[in-house]
Amino acid sequence: MLHLLFFLAFATFTDQPKYAIQITVDNIKTKEGQVIISLYDSEKGFPYEPEKYFYLPKESLKDGRAVFTIEIDKPGDYALTVVDDVNENGDMDKNFVGIPKEGFAFSKNAKPRGMRPPAFNDAKFTVREKQTALKVVLKYF
Repeated sequence: MLHLLFFLAFATFTDQPKYAIQITVDNIKTKEGQVIISLYDSEKGFPYEPEKYFYLPKESLKDGRAVFTIEIDKPGDYALTVVDDVNENGDMDKNFVGIPKEGFAFSKNAKPRGMRPPAFNDAKFTVREKQTALKVVLKYF
């Protein structure tokens, strides 16, 4: 009996439902490198200090498009940044005046505000269902 109670308690804490975000990334210029997807659950830290980040290979790349799925633990409001990390250094490379040298995008295809990134609220989307689909288009300078 004690073993059954332990199993039920353990299963309750470890069997939390997951939520999937399927992200279609369009306009990927090369097969080299990886895609970095950074996840934010509030405007705090957006877009430089993510809650979670994912380094994803471009294995599914076809005609400049790849589909990635990431899992999160709970529903809510989120925002994403996406970087085409061609040289796999884990960062978005910029030139000497701060212009990105690699492709980038924000959820909801939010646009930068001049030389500054968009606000969290411009890129925010809501996860309510077990599966949420997003599409972003990388921008290159």
